[in-house]
Amino acid sequence: MCSDTPTKHSYRCVNHNAGALLNTRQVSPQGIEQTIASHVVGPFLMTTLLLPLMDGGRVVTVSSGGMYSSGLPAFNNGETLEMPVHKYGGSKQYAIAKRAQVTLTEMWATREPQTEFVSMHPGWADTPGVQESIPGFRRVTAPILRSASEGADTIAWLAAVNPLSKASGTFWSDREVRPTHKTPQSRKLDTEVNRQSLWQQVNQMSVR
Repeated sequence: MCSDTPTKHSYRCVNHNAGALLNTRQVSPQGIEQTIASHVVGPFLMTTLLLPLMDGGRVVTVSSGGMYSSGLPAFNNGETLEMPVHKYGGSKQYAIAKRAQVTLTEMWATREPQTEFVSMHPGWADTPGVQESIPGFRRVTAPILRSASEGADTIAWLAAVNPLSKASGTFWSDREVRPTHKTPQSRKLDTEVNRQSLWQQVNQMSVR
């Protein structure tokens, strides 16, 4: 979390960057699948609690290009954010969480216009998480992996740049706005009904 305000009672910038890619299904103390708990529910709850203290400001959410491989769950068909045990895959669950982050950023921007909301992809960086969770991916992409500081560049820039050059709710990478969909399937699932179901589900989880 970042702050450039002189008082200890308000925040000008909140940065959500916690999370992990888990290869085995784990559950939080609240009974929520751990990837969704740390990437989606925790940031949603923190944003909800901090907004009254922000007096405008900006919320920066660190997502991932991994979200391009997933759309929102088909909530109307009984799907949820949490993959069941018999279908669980760490990379897939991670992609769902990252897609949810980007969609919620867009929704926050509409619901809370006094605050700026942005999400971003830091690029593929050679972090401990990549080394431990997806070693095969790391071997294949080794020539293009970024350092941790290179991955953090746009995060820090979005927290500091003033004014924000594009609209609230946008998705960024390398200091430029990027599209949020690259496949027809993910775009097809991005309906208003699905978005409202996402919000309702995350909101319910945040009060467990």
